[in-house]
Amino acid sequence: RTAVLVAVDDELCGLIAIADTVKPEAELAVHILKSMGLEVVLMTGDNSKTARSIASQVGITKVFAEVLPSHKVAKVKQLQEEGKRVAMVGDGINDSPALAMANVGIAIGTGTDVAIEAADVVLIRNDLLDVVASIDLSRKTVKRIRINFVFALIYNLVGIPIAAGVFMPIGLVLQPWMGSAAMAASSVSVVLSSLFLKLYRKPTYENYELPARSQIGQKSPSEISVHVGIDDTSRNSPKLGLLDRIVNYSRASINSLLSDKRSLNSVVTSEPDKHSLLVGDFREDDDTAL
Repeated sequence: RTAVLVAVDDELCGLIAIADTVKPEAELAVHILKSMGLEVVLMTGDNSKTARSIASQVGITKVFAEVLPSHKVAKVKQLQEEGKRVAMVGDGINDSPALAMANVGIAIGTGTDVAIEAADVVLIRNDLLDVVASIDLSRKTVKRIRINFVFALIYNLVGIPIAAGVFMPIGLVLQPWMGSAAMAASSVSVVLSSLFLKLYRKPTYENYELPARSQIGQKSPSEISVHVGIDDTSRNSPKLGLLDRIVNYSRASINSLLSDKRSLNSVVTSEPDKHSLLVGDFREDDDTAL
């Protein structure tokens, strides 16, 4: 939590603890994404303790805390250089550069206009389960495209040899009306196959929850790997002395500033106008939790 001290007439009289609440469907969404074979990583500008607490509640084991917007871009780029396809989910201004850099940027519809503009997919509702539904729908769409390709290919594989006269010795000849019928049948079969997507129904919360209810469980702090900035050095032990904390935070601050400059200079985009708007002036607006 973030502590806010309250003073009246220069005398401390109270303390208010402020914290973001975890979306009720977040734990289920993370579990389903993992069951789909995806690796889920949390990147946040909050401090490591807050990030560890949130990760333990939703079941995420790898966390990057105290990251700047440019750090998120650098991490996405690093994962892409490792050969991974990255989907970034975010709704804030700080997420916009990473949304633009990711292979697929997914923005929550209730987020900022900059994030929505930078993303490839915009979810209308403020529901993380729609992330799961969008991936599920995209997979079914790609599967249908492959089926349509097979339908179109079959007519050509059968019709072209006949039209070339390969089977003429046995009396099999392709008449012009047969070729026209085959072309029409090919188009009709592809269209009808595509129309099957109209039968798709997004699974409800109950559909997701019932199979996963027995498998969902919060992670213990020892199972969570927390990294400060984009450094892959794990901070597994939160019990540090005051001097160690000062040294670590100072080191993280220096690394953050250096990494911020490097990542801003290394971003390569195919749409300079959009990305320059998102990345160019962030050094003035960055807010860090260090």
